[in-house]
Amino acid sequence: MAAKLTLFPARGASRYLLLHEGESRQAGRDPGANDLVIDDPRISARHARVEWTGRGWSLRDLDSKNGTFVAGRPAEGDALEDEDWLSFGGLLARFEVVSEEEVLTLESERARRLQTSVEITQELARERDPRRLLERLLQSVLSLTAAERGFVLLIGPRGTLEAEVASGFTSGATFDERFEGSLGAIERVLATGEPVVASDAPSHTFLGSRPSVREFGITTLACVPLKSGDTVIGLIYVDGRKSGGAFTDLDLEILEALADNVAVVLSTVRIDREIRELLGTGPESAAGERGFFEAIERRVAEIARNASRASPAAPGAAPSS
Repeated sequence: MAAKLTLFPARGASRYLLLHEGESRQAGRDPGANDLVIDDPRISARHARVEWTGRGWSLRDLDSKNGTFVAGRPAEGDALEDEDWLSFGGLLARFEVVSEEEVLTLESERARRLQTSVEITQELARERDPRRLLERLLQSVLSLTAAERGFVLLIGPRGTLEAEVASGFTSGATFDERFEGSLGAIERVLATGEPVVASDAPSHTFLGSRPSVREFGITTLACVPLKSGDTVIGLIYVDGRKSGGAFTDLDLEILEALADNVAVVLSTVRIDREIRELLGTGPESAAGERGFFEAIERRVAEIARNASRASPAAPGAAPSS
């Protein structure tokens, strides 16, 4: 007998913990006191305990500040049932009973996806044409993470973000309809130099009110910087409408690994003036596509300027080689 406990933070990647027969876990924010550490301000130092009972698992709150609930009821040691929804101080989680066969499938799938990402990383490292590299990067990310649409922005020679490749957007839609929801994520990445991941975008503090988050029905979103050393030289953005799913910690791990690899390759082919000349606006870029990209660039230009003034982690002029 085994169980799967999946945590769904609104402002981060979801992650799951497998519980095997006989195992108990204590959840809380303090790494020294818990074997299930949850880094969330709503979680108490010692928050709750998932206890093996001999026939299954129970959940008990440990006098936490914000409480622990099972299907809306206070967690007072009652048995957990398959597909129960839990709340750790407001952080949602789902409890599922799984077979040992399902456990092996989960572990095998994780290993397979990691191996596939390693193989793709090796392939990308051999690609020296900047446009083909970015196109392959975006398609690989969409495939591996099961996201539905995305784009890549790079820092131009004047230190401004310039759109290069995009995929998964409805032809003929306006800029606002297609990209408004992404601007909050872009702004945060430029200001901090850190990835933004939302497993529940509608509940996200600064993403939930964006028009495309509501109208397109975005539930999962990730925006990851491309870095050369400590300098942001671009970013990858992807999102999707995974019904009943979430952007997982494995998705983020894959995204960051691919981004790191591509950033290294881009740096070796002169990310400043030379890469702009190689990418150019040649015949492979249709006039409509270029116009759309220019609209993106205009909208993010102000964000980039504000972020560069607010934080040293934000991108400046691209480094020369």
